[in-house]
Amino acid sequence: MKPFAPLLALALALASLPMHASQASTDPSRLVESCAELVDIYVKRDQLRFAAAQTTALSEAMRAGYCRGVLDEYRRHYQCRRSDWRDQAEIIARHSPAQLEELDVDDLLAKACGY
Repeated sequence: MKPFAPLLALALALASLPMHASQASTDPSRLVESCAELVDIYVKRDQLRFAAAQTTALSEAMRAGYCRGVLDEYRRHYQCRRSDWRDQAEIIARHSPAQLEELDVDDLLAKACGY
């Protein structure tokens, strides 16, 4: 198992508690920030290998786990055209604060799924 995997596994376990995606949070900016964190962690992992574990704080792993848990839970209830959670996280992370004024969490998740 990768060195930073235990932190991410803990975050995923906490974030993936049973709930509807809408119940997870009504703040789309929280989802965007956490998905950006998830993308950054995996970019670090791909670039740094072992050092990624040493540069990932628990708080970063928790935020990343929130994104992954919301994505997993959404896919449990809805069919997605995109099956790769990393692609979905990248799509969500690209949203600007101005775009978030018009979108809610369910809209972000639907867009990430390809709808």
